[in-house]
Amino acid sequence: MTAERQTGLLARVEALNATVRGEPAPHDGARFRDDGHARWELYREAAGSPSSHALLLDAVRAETDGPLASAVVVLVLETAPADERARWVEALAPEVRDFAERRAEELAVLDALNRCDEGQESGGYSAQDLDSWSDWLQLRAARPGRPRRLLDLLAEHGRTKRIRRNAAEARATQERSSPRGAR
Repeated sequence: MTAERQTGLLARVEALNATVRGEPAPHDGARFRDDGHARWELYREAAGSPSSHALLLDAVRAETDGPLASAVVVLVLETAPADERARWVEALAPEVRDFAERRAEELAVLDALNRCDEGQESGGYSAQDLDSWSDWLQLRAARPGRPRRLLDLLAEHGRTKRIRRNAAEARATQERSSPRGAR
C-alpha cells in the first residue's frame, strides 16, 4: 500500500472510530493500519449506526483490502435503502464488485417480493427463475407472507432440502393463519 493511500485510509478510519466509539485511535494508528480484523470490527459497528454511514462509505472507498471492503458493502446493503445500494456498490474497486452487485440484485428481488400480494400469484417468477437464484435468495424467499404460488415453486424446486422444507413450512403457516377457504 502506498504511503499516500495508507494515510488516507488511516485518516478515514480514525474519524470513523472517533464517531462510532467516541475514542481516539492509537497515536501511531498501528492497530488499524496493520490489522484488517480491527478495521472489520469498527466497520461492523459503524454499519449498525446509520448516522455513521457517510464516514463508513468514505472509509470503504479508501480501503486497500478489497475483500474487506466488499464484505462491508455486502453487510450494509441488507439495511441500506434501495435507492442507496448502487452508491455502496460503486464505492468498491471494479475487481471486487461482483459479489456486492449480485447481492444488490438479490435484494431488489426480495424488495419486489415484499411488495407482492397474493393477487399477483408468484410475483411473476417461475421455476426457471429459481434456477438463477442463489441459495441465499431462495432461503429468504421461502418465508411466511410470500405469495402461495412462489412458496409452492420453492417447496417443489428449491435447490436444497432446507429451502424446500422452509417453503413448505411457510406455506403451512400461512394456511393455518388465513381465514377458512381463502387461498
